[in-house]
Amino acid sequence: MKDHNRLLFPGQKTNEHVYLLTRRHWIVLAKEIVVWLIFVVLLLIFDNTILPAFPAFSEPPFPQIINLLKSLYIMFLVMGLLIIWVIYYLNYQVITNERIVDIDQKNLLYHNTSELHLQSLQDVTVEVKGVLPTFFNFGTVYIQTAGTARNFEFDNIPNPHSVAKLILELQQKFQSSQRPS
Repeated sequence: MKDHNRLLFPGQKTNEHVYLLTRRHWIVLAKEIVVWLIFVVLLLIFDNTILPAFPAFSEPPFPQIINLLKSLYIMFLVMGLLIIWVIYYLNYQVITNERIVDIDQKNLLYHNTSELHLQSLQDVTVEVKGVLPTFFNFGTVYIQTAGTARNFEFDNIPNPHSVAKLILELQQKFQSSQRPS
């Protein structure tokens, strides 16, 4: 049985309806994994070209030292892949009927949660810049607030025009529901 009252983010009110939960576009994650794969290829190059080129590395104590260093390197590779995934997964934006919440996981030990109530919203701008963002339809949504409040930036999210449209529609609904009858 599905729990419809499940809370999706810290501070969510029980009567708050979530319209959209979005993360960075998958192509951004793919680019980070490609960079990670370069380090995997470096290990393969080391194993297949550098080690055979130096026969002295096959004599004791070098094989044990090299295996230890390779094991540490592989451990850091796996840890790096896990960190890439965790940071990708824990960075998300939530749009509800009352507010916009931006949860930024900067690293494993630091995250920042910001929220913007729809009545504070002044302007929404979309920026799609470059070949990949245009082709894969992702970009940045800038949300400007009233006063001295910090502006929101949703980087590399999919369908940025649809997200901006949803935000503006929800703001209009919120404002019309707040008007005295």
